[in-house]
Amino acid sequence: MSLLKKFQHWKLNKIRMETFSDGVFAIIITLLILEIKIPHLKEPESTTELLWALKNMAPKIISWAVSFFFISVFWVQHHNLLRLTEKIDYAFIWLNMIFLFFICFLPFPTALMGDYPHNRIAVLLFGVVATLASFIQTWMYYYIANYYLLPRYNKKSVLKNVTRSFILAPLLILIATAASYINLLLCLVIYGIVPLFFLLPFDREEEE
Repeated sequence: MSLLKKFQHWKLNKIRMETFSDGVFAIIITLLILEIKIPHLKEPESTTELLWALKNMAPKIISWAVSFFFISVFWVQHHNLLRLTEKIDYAFIWLNMIFLFFICFLPFPTALMGDYPHNRIAVLLFGVVATLASFIQTWMYYYIANYYLLPRYNKKSVLKNVTRSFILAPLLILIATAASYINLLLCLVIYGIVPLFFLLPFDREEEE
């Protein structure tokens, strides 16, 4: 029996994995905002000082917003891909854990990008982590489509959407990487656009 077959041998109910994953997403999306601290003012009544402090915090707020919507879309798509199946196996569970590994790491490049918005490495590190998370999630999508797809979905159509997902996110982040050599703000804008392409699920159930 091949290694993959061994991992596929044990079939599991997806509810516990879904519940665990939802908990991780909830914690991570909460941790992001903890990086934004209330500014300390020498003159608490000074509106000018407060506005200046908020202006200096703008990179942190922008990086938080980009990360928030990235993680939101990852969660929505995670929910959508699990709608395609009623059961999973050990191989899928470990794919899910690797996916959560990268999701858990996202607050670090987010904080780094907020602290050093003019450092290309800090900005690109966020893109690398987001791309790796996107790749693993697309692999999960392919795995379900190939092995555990419910009959009410068209397998050919779903696999076509898997390819679309695999190409779209890395391509956009690659464009963002190229844009960082022109203007780092433009790179952040493209990062912000990426989640918009994944707001809605790609797959539709077959009509009865």
